[in-house]
Amino acid sequence: MRYRWYILIIGVTIFWLALMANFFRLQVHLHDNFESMAKNQYYRKIKLHAQRGIIYDRAGNRLVTNTIHYDLAADPKLVKNKKRIAELCSRLFHEKESEFRKKLNQKGRFVFLARKRTEEEIAPILKLKDPGVIKIPVFRRSYLYGEYAAQLIGFTDPDDRGIGGLELQYDRMLRGEDGQAILQYSPGGRLFYNPEFQIKSPRDGNNIYLTIDKNIQTVVEQELRKGVEKARARAGMCVVMDPQTGRVLAMANYPSFDPNRQEKYPPYNKRNRAVSDLFEPGSTIKSFVAAILLQTKLKKPQDLVYCENGRFSYYRSVFTDSKPHGWMTFKKVVSHSSNIGMIKLTEDLPPNTMFRFLKSFGFGSETGIDLMSEAKGILEQPRTWSAITRASLSIGYGISVTTLQLAAAYSALVNGGKLYRPYAIWKITSPEGKILEEHQPKMIRRVISETVSKKVKKFLEAVVEEGTGTQARIRGVKLGGKTGTARKINPNGGYYHNKYIASFAGFAPLEQPKYVCVVVVDEPKTFFYGGQVAAPIFQNILSRILNLDTSIPHEVKNDDDFLLVQKNASLPDLAGLDAQSAIRLLESKDLDYRLQGEGAYVLRSSVKDDEWTLELGDHFTTGATIPRLSGLTLREALSLLDLSKINLKIKGDPTGIIYKQNIKPGTVVKKQANLVLTCISP
Repeated sequence: MRYRWYILIIGVTIFWLALMANFFRLQVHLHDNFESMAKNQYYRKIKLHAQRGIIYDRAGNRLVTNTIHYDLAADPKLVKNKKRIAELCSRLFHEKESEFRKKLNQKGRFVFLARKRTEEEIAPILKLKDPGVIKIPVFRRSYLYGEYAAQLIGFTDPDDRGIGGLELQYDRMLRGEDGQAILQYSPGGRLFYNPEFQIKSPRDGNNIYLTIDKNIQTVVEQELRKGVEKARARAGMCVVMDPQTGRVLAMANYPSFDPNRQEKYPPYNKRNRAVSDLFEPGSTIKSFVAAILLQTKLKKPQDLVYCENGRFSYYRSVFTDSKPHGWMTFKKVVSHSSNIGMIKLTEDLPPNTMFRFLKSFGFGSETGIDLMSEAKGILEQPRTWSAITRASLSIGYGISVTTLQLAAAYSALVNGGKLYRPYAIWKITSPEGKILEEHQPKMIRRVISETVSKKVKKFLEAVVEEGTGTQARIRGVKLGGKTGTARKINPNGGYYHNKYIASFAGFAPLEQPKYVCVVVVDEPKTFFYGGQVAAPIFQNILSRILNLDTSIPHEVKNDDDFLLVQKNASLPDLAGLDAQSAIRLLESKDLDYRLQGEGAYVLRSSVKDDEWTLELGDHFTTGATIPRLSGLTLREALSLLDLSKINLKIKGDPTGIIYKQNIKPGTVVKKQANLVLTCISP
């Protein structure tokens, strides 16, 4: 009996020891786990999204900004009408109803139903007033000018992470740092803010200012598109550069894509081909070969060469000209683009000298531009050259370049012989405006002398005045350039007989070049010579750029393709605008103005004798005033609108003039308003 009693005591003791050990394990060892579980049941961490940095052009015009959208989420445990919500989500967001049912039946306390939608899109669901539905305000990237400079700027994913172009390259700088708030569940299951928990405020991303000029970019995009479509070509590329500094003023690729809907476009459209795609330049290389011959004093402009009447056998290879030529001067060989003449002129040029100069112009190397995915091109070492390599190089075969490389090299050719590093980023600033990084012009090396540069410019002037580039002429402007035509390489060997690259590289004005413009057209179908396809595109681009630049005297082009903005063009009522926006608009129209008073906003505006008077003050309205936008371009209108309070929809031709708006001018909107602008072609 006593034996059984001992067994009972020992068993009870072991039980209590085990129970106490388990209590200790639960209360000490697993304390943190249970505390975390409890917090997950009663508390919710909410991310406070930082606003991604703004991207501006060189004049401070917004190219990329952020607009307020909403994430629609749900707490499955609190949702009352899962079937109805799933039906509505399926209809509104065009996904299978079963997918939404699956989300709403999850065991967790939080699930996304839709990301970055407008308030109007999710309104039917919010009207149900279901306690389990959560609306979270977030920022969505907004690319204000759609396809313009899209490959350069890039795009983001739904979480605002950069996945292309500058958005990817400078993602860390643009992204900022998210904040955090802790919300607490009430006994009824509602979330509320508990002041005991400190809020970590978000820090917005840094801003980027480009060297791009939005007006020049617009011109280039429009004219490149028209030219490529007219030639029924596969694609086109264009770079406009300031030859005195290396600043990239415009960089365009066609076909392009809209970063606001990038998922709808193929990868080819998204690649910045002006920087990454290689091609053989054809006769545009002859300008550099001419510079080498002049710099080494092997030839003079008046030297004569016999061009064999258009057909020349050289080391078992036959070279031809597009037209038969007899005796020609060195200068005419360049202006009329004789392949045979150039080959014969370079017979005394040592291969190492030719290679050294071409390398000095930047061929076969990266330019060093502050953009990703740049190709360095192809220029083989002289030790690998065959008997005809020098001849091929002299007419633009056996060497591969990018559009950007060609623009940078032509800048050195015409600016007095100095090669600059091209750059597209001007500066990066903090959200408060402090300059964190600023890029300045950087000369890499001197390639040729100023004397030789002047002689080459005269050669290139003759190309436009009397040679293969006459379709690039602009009335009243002295300029120069060089045409290029090259067969495309066949990946299976040799060259295609019916696929070409047509190009034109030019500059203006002649004496003190301010713009270098390179146009490349891939596989044109109508004509294939650079002088027929690319030169007219150059002419249209430069004539319109010169219309924007009053510092260069020229004869204004005023035809159906380009309508100048007249000084007395209609303007919106400027009252209610911030002062800086109003001043920028008046200056863009070249209108005289004077300011009365001090403050950040325009209280009243008036005009008398072509002079505007702006009365300033610190009046502030929590809403956005809709100005009169008729008569303005879309870009001018966007600079006046507060897109955080307006959902903008465009009807008609977005490149034209606004003639109708659905919200009456002067209306103050205090929440998201739907503004519809109808545009007509100029």
